[in-house]
Amino acid sequence: MSIFGIGTSGLLTAQRQLQTASQNISNVNTEGYSRQRAEQAARKPQYSGSGYIGSGVDVQNTVRLADEFLEEQIRNANSQYGQFDAYLSLSKQIDDILANPDSGLTPTLESFFSAIQEANDNPSSTPSRQVLLTEANTMADRFKLLDDRFNELNGQVNQSLVDITQEITDAADSIAKMNADIVQKIGAGQGRMPNDLMDQREVLIKQIAEKIDVSVVYQDDGAANLFIGSGQSLVIGGVASTLSTQKNRYNAEDLDVILTQGAGSVDVTSSITGGELQGVLDFKSNVLEQSRRALGRVAMALTEEMNAQHRLGMTIQGTSAPFPLGQDFFVDQGGPINGLPGQISGTTASLTITDSRLLTTSDYQLDYDGTTYSLTRLSDGTVFSNATIAGLSTTVQATEGFSISSTIASGESFLMRPTYTAASSVKVSVNNVLDIALAGPVVSGAVTNADGSAINSGTGKITLPSISNTTNIPLAGDITLTFDSANGDGAGGPGFVVTGGPGGNLAYDPATDFGGRTYTFAGYGNMSFTVSGQPVNNDAFVISNNDAPYDDNRNGLLMAKLQTAKTIENSSTDFQAAYGIIVSDVGTKTHSAEVDLKAQLTLSEQAKAERESYSGVNLDEEAADLLKFQQAYQASARVVSVADEMFQTLINSVA
Repeated sequence: MSIFGIGTSGLLTAQRQLQTASQNISNVNTEGYSRQRAEQAARKPQYSGSGYIGSGVDVQNTVRLADEFLEEQIRNANSQYGQFDAYLSLSKQIDDILANPDSGLTPTLESFFSAIQEANDNPSSTPSRQVLLTEANTMADRFKLLDDRFNELNGQVNQSLVDITQEITDAADSIAKMNADIVQKIGAGQGRMPNDLMDQREVLIKQIAEKIDVSVVYQDDGAANLFIGSGQSLVIGGVASTLSTQKNRYNAEDLDVILTQGAGSVDVTSSITGGELQGVLDFKSNVLEQSRRALGRVAMALTEEMNAQHRLGMTIQGTSAPFPLGQDFFVDQGGPINGLPGQISGTTASLTITDSRLLTTSDYQLDYDGTTYSLTRLSDGTVFSNATIAGLSTTVQATEGFSISSTIASGESFLMRPTYTAASSVKVSVNNVLDIALAGPVVSGAVTNADGSAINSGTGKITLPSISNTTNIPLAGDITLTFDSANGDGAGGPGFVVTGGPGGNLAYDPATDFGGRTYTFAGYGNMSFTVSGQPVNNDAFVISNNDAPYDDNRNGLLMAKLQTAKTIENSSTDFQAAYGIIVSDVGTKTHSAEVDLKAQLTLSEQAKAERESYSGVNLDEEAADLLKFQQAYQASARVVSVADEMFQTLINSVA
């Protein structure tokens, strides 16, 4: 090898190194670019009589300084960050709605019960009753407003699922095409890598990782295979699968994520991990739907409890006794709730609330395999089998607070949602202030003369009766209790002889019972009252229909007590506390997601910094390399020039 050849090889090598350094500098701000390095090696020496003589230098390869471990760290960090970011951004919207005093439920609940108290202060006041109706309608509107907002967020979730799956599909398709291009170029380059294409592919893989957790397996031919979920293939070589959405088999308002591979499709919703996709799905199941069901339970419990108590009161509609009893204050939500069916037509299933105090915030799945019925509580997987729902034509699931009726066919399943839409259905049933039943329907007192003067000479007293149902209410006639010390109990002892209504005898000994003894007439509204003091023979008390309910607030007081009554979660929580639990739960989850996001941001930045320290372009280093390669280029050029001068001298000497 001549000096000219050696110099030329050095010149070309330095030129290649200058080109590589220039490429690095030019792409310093290119996303995902990996620094490249031209690796040089001495050519094979040639043998001469005086030994082996060097023959110059060659660039063996231009390598891409990338570490798969660091790239995988970034992909994992991107996946976690995308998940927490999507979850947090959506959770904040619910947190802002529920906890906001202007849009939350707490202020309207307080205003509603305050209005009941004000009406109780002046039961005959039309303005007070009108304020109560107004506040009731405001509260109903607030329930619907919150449920509408939940429904809007559900639509936003669905749109996010559509957008994210489309973005993943587009990126997967691009990666498949790049795989084919990379494989072709590696073959054409005899095993040398198309570095820039591989960087571009890695950028796309990281973009997918932001949307969904992805595993990457590289083939020997340079292609990258991508897998998601529990091992489902997203990209294999030059073939990409399609990720899309379709309506849920039970509910058209919900979307499932579908992976299509060739002619086959599979539902991968439950196996998705990481990325924005999991963040959105986690928000939907853990925050949105949970909050909507919990709010629905509050709405259902409130309407059921208010209705039950209002039906025990008396209105002031009319001009004389017996005045009408109260009807439902709110539209009754205890009627049949249709199950959301699977795929077999002609079958039905419905659910009827039997005890709102026992309701959970779970959905249920009803299945029938032709032999066995099973009802699964989806929140914890508890299964109620044939033992409790055998036959199923009408079966009460006593522990859950509802009954089920069904014509379910073999192989069919239904999704049962007892409280999911209850908040949207809250409406005030009473539309006339006279129909508000604040009064108690029955009254009691001592028997009096026609002029109202007292007849009783003893010190006996009777309390106003309370009722718990409307059996034989209003009364068909007065019920009288007459004291007889000789045989009032019907067995030779003191007591009261009851005439009208249930009849019979009530034992009462003034010597021992003067502090008070309580009696119940089960067949008459389950009426309960207490007699105290020391009556004497022929003293009498009368229980009758309330013929002056205008200034009576006994039932209104019981309605007001519902504000703090334990009527939810198996009689352990009141309305406002139950709503507070919803707010607290959402707030806790939102705060937790915020903490997770901040921590993950730190981890992501660390992963990127580590990758940049190895693969990123350092302009100072590249500038130093430019100077070094420039000097090498100039030196090689000088070698070529010296070789040329030697050649010219040799020619001239021969001439």
